[in-house]
Amino acid sequence: MANYSRWTEIKGKRPAPSTETRAEIEQDLALGQLIYDLRTKAGLSQRELAERMGTTQSVISRLEEGGGARNRIDTLARVATALNRHLVLSFPEELPVNLKDAVQVA
Repeated sequence: MANYSRWTEIKGKRPAPSTETRAEIEQDLALGQLIYDLRTKAGLSQRELAERMGTTQSVISRLEEGGGARNRIDTLARVATALNRHLVLSFPEELPVNLKDAVQVA
C-alpha cells in the first residue's frame, strides 16, 4: 500500500511551479482536451485513432492527458490528418476574435 503521508510530505517540500510552468501545463491540458473532443466527435476510440496514425492507444491516451511533455508538431499533424482536419500554425500580430477548435499557446 502506498504511503500517502510520505508523498504529501515530499510534495510539500517542492517549490510551487512558476507562473510560466503553470501556463504551459494549462496549454498542454487544453490541447489534450481539444484532441479528445475532436476524436469523440469523430466517433473514434483511442485505439481507432491510434491505428489511423500508425501508433498505439497509449500514445493517444498520453496526448489527451496533456502529453506530459510538449507535443511535437509532426505528432499534431498526424492527429489532424487522422481526424480529417487541418493543422494551422500562425504567428499573427493580433489574435483573431474567434478561434474555433483551437488552443492559444502564446
